[in-house]
Amino acid sequence: MSEQFKRILLGVLLILAGGVFLLQQFLHIPIGSLFIALLFIAAGAVFLFMLLKNRERWWVVIPGFTLIGIGLLIGADRIFPGMDGGIGGMIFLGSIAVSFLVVYLLKPDQWWPIIPAGVLATLALVAGIQVGGMAKGGIFFLGLGATFAVLGLLPVGKKEKWPWIPAAILLVFGFLLLAGSGVLLHSIAGWVWALILIAVGAFFILWSILKKK
Repeated sequence: MSEQFKRILLGVLLILAGGVFLLQQFLHIPIGSLFIALLFIAAGAVFLFMLLKNRERWWVVIPGFTLIGIGLLIGADRIFPGMDGGIGGMIFLGSIAVSFLVVYLLKPDQWWPIIPAGVLATLALVAGIQVGGMAKGGIFFLGLGATFAVLGLLPVGKKEKWPWIPAAILLVFGFLLLAGSGVLLHSIAGWVWALILIAVGAFFILWSILKKK
């Protein structure tokens, strides 16, 4: 780490500290937890700055966005004390999901970051929504299925068809859980899903009969 970088980092931290004290004067918010939140955000920004200096250090985006997520979580909880705990989980898990998505954008030849990005984004969505247990399970499996479907659309999926197998299984299971939860009752999605199941089932029956002939 060069002396110039150290001086810039010190300057940024001092400006952030001064900004926190100004915010306290305007909003009358105690600086304790808010200052800690900004420290986490600043630490995450340091990791992202390292990436700007050397794109080969793709791994720094994971601790970078994770620290920023922690900072946002602490800050949001302090500024909005009545905030639902699920929203906090969405912020934290979503920030880590973004980090893996950025890893993929930096290294598009590596498909593996799509899986943790999709799983964490799904968990973030599940944490933030207000639905029953079975419906949350359905959304979780739909998110996992969508993750593998995205893989199927990428070069790896066009070369190897295996991502579509878990995608189909997880999507069907997710829709079944949603249907069983009653969330789709009297909804357009419920009608569409019922018609899709009937169409797919009829296709397999006709295909089996015609193939036998």
